[in-house]
Amino acid sequence: MRKILLTAVMLLSVLTLSAKTPKNTNAIWAWSSHMNKIDLQELKDKGIGNIILHDKSFTAHGEDSTMAFIKAAKKKGILVHAWVQVSYSGGKWMSLVDDEHNCYRQDRFDEVIALCKHYMDLGVEAIHFDYIRFGGSAHKHNPSPEVTGTGAITEFCRQANAALKGKNPKVILSAALMPEPNSEYYYGQDPAQMGQYFDILMPMIYRHAPTYAKGGEGWAPMVARHFVEKGKPAQVWAGTTTYTGDDDNVKPMDAAAIMADCETFKGTGVTGIVFFRFDLGEIPNMKKFKLNR
Repeated sequence: MRKILLTAVMLLSVLTLSAKTPKNTNAIWAWSSHMNKIDLQELKDKGIGNIILHDKSFTAHGEDSTMAFIKAAKKKGILVHAWVQVSYSGGKWMSLVDDEHNCYRQDRFDEVIALCKHYMDLGVEAIHFDYIRFGGSAHKHNPSPEVTGTGAITEFCRQANAALKGKNPKVILSAALMPEPNSEYYYGQDPAQMGQYFDILMPMIYRHAPTYAKGGEGWAPMVARHFVEKGKPAQVWAGTTTYTGDDDNVKPMDAAAIMADCETFKGTGVTGIVFFRFDLGEIPNMKKFKLNR
């Protein structure tokens, strides 16, 4: 009987991934400072159907102004996702494991989930989790077999799913993931587990970052296939940069170069493209771009 009950609970967790994901799966990350610079008609004309807007907008511009922007975007057929940071705040990392007491940071879980519920009360229809990881040190936060760095990330995903889907089954949940295939060890991100609780996984496949560029031309599609296979049943939208170089030497890319990067994801199984970021580089016209060939 116990085995049957556990199986039922697992099935219910998967069944909560019933939100209707957007038909338009082209997206762009935007900082709060970008909100008043965004030309919604221009993004619509370029085939961008999703804006991932940093939730600092709610304090920087006020809740009324931010929701007015979100509603205006919806009228254009663009879904705005509230971009929420989980393990990083005020310029500092926040461990989701209390090593000393051998438990997860339930206080932080509750704080982030309560914030998301508030945004949903305002009318937000999609939540995007960023910094839902450790800063490379997950393997150092395993105080017991029952409490681990990877377990902390998975448990947050489970609780976020239960609370937010429980509030509104149609809310779309997504997460930004580091692109390394061994992300469990360093970052605590297990796409096989996270994909059970979130509708969309967005690995940040930033092929022009100096570290990742060493992987060569085949690195980006290899990473994309890895997350598509491991992240089921979630959709996978590939994150790609609109610039080359690192943070200290950013070179904006033109539309043709960005489109060429999008082309590398064809046939990998990803169902969407996410650009990082707005106001940097020339966003190509994605209206006729098709990932499946």
